Amino acid sequence: MAMKVKVVKKLKGAVFTPTTGNTAFANAIIKSLDELSKERKAWEMGAYKKSNEGLYSLMAHSLDVFSAKFMTGTDDDRKTLRLELSSRLRADNIKVQRNTTTLTMFVRFIFQSDRKRAHGYQYVLKAAISHGVPSIKLAEWLAEQGGLEEVRRKMIVSEKALKNQADRAEAVDKVKANAELALINPMASVQLDVPVKYGEYAVMVGKPDESGVISIIAVLCNAEANVVDAIYKRIGKERLEDDTESASIAAEMKGLKPSTEAANDPVKQQLAA
Repeated sequence: MAMKVKVVKKLKGAVFTPTTGNTAFANAIIKSLDELSKERKAWEMGAYKKSNEGLYSLMAHSLDVFSAKFMTGTDDDRKTLRLELSSRLRADNIKVQRNTTTLTMFVRFIFQSDRKRAHGYQYVLKAAISHGVPSIKLAEWLAEQGGLEEVRRKMIVSEKALKNQADRAEAVDKVKANAELALINPMASVQLDVPVKYGEYAVMVGKPDESGVISIIAVLCNAEANVVDAIYKRIGKERLEDDTESASIAAEMKGLKPSTEAANDPVKQQLAA
């Protein structure tokens, strides 16, 4: 059955119209995914949860379609496919957003599973792609890694670690930028009565009292760049923790505020009476 041509607006008002080639590309992949979806149904009705063999086979075929077909297409090919996948998934009452990855769409299309399970399979396939695992070796690789759940767990931990690393780097960049601005308008200026030679940086150790007054109790006159950089990182970590805590508190307070719907809820009103 020929696929209906869809139109989507690009930025700056341009209109994207899939070509015959784009449509053929999308149709071929949709056909492969339909076949895999049928295999999935047969697996669930047969040895579902009794053996990983069928699941690993489905995962391998999914990886093959994604790597050998989807990733080799042009941008317009992939865009056309995403339009059709989105349409088909929404028709099955599966929520799809503009930022939903195509790999996630593949998994939802084939397995028709809940969001959590789909994301688990998506993590596994993403890990296999990042490690350069060919589809024919996927089952063997999964067994070596301890199975699907272990690969999923490692991938989630890895992504969280990368995000934390990026957040820390951004926090340090902000500290350094503020430090450069402070050269023009320093937080404070101190004239010491010690005749010493200073280097490019000097690090002061301060002792704050209960009123917030900081007494300088020691000075490193020739602080090396790595020492200053370590301090910047520590300041960045502290600022990041403060920002995270503030955001958490704000989110919590927002959730505790009574909404208009809650105020009009007769059950809520009865409890408040």
